[in-house]
Amino acid sequence: MLETLSKPLVPDERSARSPALLWKRYALCSAMLSVLLAIDLVWLHVGGYSVQESSLVTAAKTIGMLLGVAAGLAGFAKIPRYRLATQKFRYPEAARMLVWLVLLLCFMAVAGVLSYLCVTVNAPVIDASLIRFDQALGFDWLGVYRWTREHAAVQRVLSFAYDSGGWQLIGIPAILGLLGRDEALADFVMLLILSSILLLLVSTPFPATSAYVHFNVADPKLLATVSDFERLRNGTLRQFDLTKIQGLVSFPSFHTALGVFFVYSVRRVRVLFPIIAALDVAMVISTPTQGGHYLVDVFGGLILAFATVQIVARMPGTRTVERTRSGANAAAG
Repeated sequence: MLETLSKPLVPDERSARSPALLWKRYALCSAMLSVLLAIDLVWLHVGGYSVQESSLVTAAKTIGMLLGVAAGLAGFAKIPRYRLATQKFRYPEAARMLVWLVLLLCFMAVAGVLSYLCVTVNAPVIDASLIRFDQALGFDWLGVYRWTREHAAVQRVLSFAYDSGGWQLIGIPAILGLLGRDEALADFVMLLILSSILLLLVSTPFPATSAYVHFNVADPKLLATVSDFERLRNGTLRQFDLTKIQGLVSFPSFHTALGVFFVYSVRRVRVLFPIIAALDVAMVISTPTQGGHYLVDVFGGLILAFATVQIVARMPGTRTVERTRSGANAAAG
């Protein structure tokens, strides 16, 4: 199955970028993570906020376990007598994938804390402006929300698509790593980190509460998914639990940006691409009613995603890859 999935759409796309360049990309991602972590630590101290100790311990144990497994797999892969077996079961690929996955998990924790701290800036909310944009587009959020709740089958499909974002966030980089597509995995992590930075630069001065709150939906479970927003703004939430970080950014929609990144990252995996594309189109469609976003949030998320893809595509090393592919295609033709 792995061999089928890893069949490239262009000749030997997986080896287009050198290992040294990929590890430089890892170092760059780590450097950006370090800067964000430093901002977190200073802001937590100056602002009198803290992170729940038990959640830090849980995160540390998870990271330690993954690094331990990665070291074990890499170690076995270097033993000559086990080389054939470890190559067959993709030990080297799994070890590299876990190292990238650790970086991704660390970033998610650091960015989650920073997103909470950014809410405490207490900039004026822009819900009224977002609603005016929606009205200009002819979009009635409350009407669409009620319609989906009245159609159980539609609601189930949209709910499944929206919730899939969580497991895709881990599952897609894991699959890319196991398939040996280190270039796509490195780009995925870079896209996630860079887009998160751009997201917070926009959402901090222009926050929005959530359509759930603005329209006062009757479902307490939905309201609970964004309940930390008001508690952060009024100063009653001072300690953050890493295991319960909520997505509090309304504009732009990060769920929408993720949908673009998921599809972009598997675009050369022949079997997965149509499945992931269909799933993430549904996820983007589900974002207003399942995520409490205004329609303009979705357009903002699309702009964020495409801008980030363009930036990453022009980073050092990418043009070399494109020339390699062009040369391979020309030779094949």
